[in-house]
Amino acid sequence: MSAGILSQVRVLDMTEGVAGPYAATLLGDMGADVVKVERREGDWQRSAGRGEPGPHGNPQFIALNRNKRDIGIDLNAAGGRAIVERLVARSDVVISNYRAGVMAKLGFSYERCRVLRPDVIYCTISGFGQAGAYAQRPASDTVLQAVSGVMSVVGEPEGMPLRVGFPLIDMTAANQAVQAVLLALYGRLSGQGGANIDVSLMAAAASLMCGGYTEFLSTGRLPPRQGSQNSLLAPAGAFEVAGGRHISIAVLRDSHWTKFCDALGLDALAGDPRFASNAGRVQHRGELHAVLVPLLKSQPAEHWLQRLHAADILCGPINSVADVLADPVLAACLPLLDLDLPHTAQAMGAPIRFNGDFFAARRPAPAQGQHTREVLAELGYTAKDIARLLGDGSAYAESG
Repeated sequence: MSAGILSQVRVLDMTEGVAGPYAATLLGDMGADVVKVERREGDWQRSAGRGEPGPHGNPQFIALNRNKRDIGIDLNAAGGRAIVERLVARSDVVISNYRAGVMAKLGFSYERCRVLRPDVIYCTISGFGQAGAYAQRPASDTVLQAVSGVMSVVGEPEGMPLRVGFPLIDMTAANQAVQAVLLALYGRLSGQGGANIDVSLMAAAASLMCGGYTEFLSTGRLPPRQGSQNSLLAPAGAFEVAGGRHISIAVLRDSHWTKFCDALGLDALAGDPRFASNAGRVQHRGELHAVLVPLLKSQPAEHWLQRLHAADILCGPINSVADVLADPVLAACLPLLDLDLPHTAQAMGAPIRFNGDFFAARRPAPAQGQHTREVLAELGYTAKDIARLLGDGSAYAESG
């Protein structure tokens, strides 16, 4: 089974929020034994969202923290740090996403973890990396969307910059961290030992904009704010249709332009030299839209999508999440996971089919301190030791 491929890999998850937790979850999806260390204050993501979170957190936390166990530890207590030392010593991978320097202050720098586990794969995710004048600055997906330039290209050309409505940079950093960890695990097989991996949200964001950054470095031209249109192609973007709905159309090649015009009955446009090439269509986008916009508003989405699909033109409805889940064909493309939680029946999983199957949710997101006693026992603590650690506050367990 694909879920068991990393079953011999142990991951210590010392993260909060989005990027770090999701990276650990993806490794858990692949079969790794993931233990999440959670301080008494709790991962702030548990309560971030609309409505009161349940014992397993709100839907955002649940989506980001499946396939792991949770141990409650006071990292400021000597007894708590001793527990983490045992966890590090038996872990193949340590993931953290605290601000630069925090892990060292806690006593778990890369150098210290290498003493505890010489071939450890140590992965840090932070806003601006582990060095430099900005390393100590707090960071989040929202802030990095601004600082990196992502927000500068989102929004209407004459409007204000807009934030992408989900943690795009966090999720990208998580996936890149997982790629790096898998690379390091492969490297260990060939005798290269452990690794020190550093993924910054800043670099992750810039990598998403590699085309825009490269164009500026080459030409000095800034990538523009595009609104709902693709600045590199025409027609390409969102268009309103009858009934107030919107569809997306993308004409990639000049040969597609001829088919597009034929599908929409626009013979005059097909022969217009202004629109014969993509460069011309981009240059004369205003004149082109003066014809297309009123035409597309004259008929409903189904009418235009049927015609465009028949002509093999890239197009689709602009859906909400509800629209996607209501379409059985689209829903069948999705890794919807069944969860054994009272307030969350399903969650979205990793988008990978491995030998035909998506990864499963072997464990739902844990309650805070849910597995403290279980993990302490695995680390060799006796029942008396566990009672002492819980009693002196070095560790804590799920109440009730």
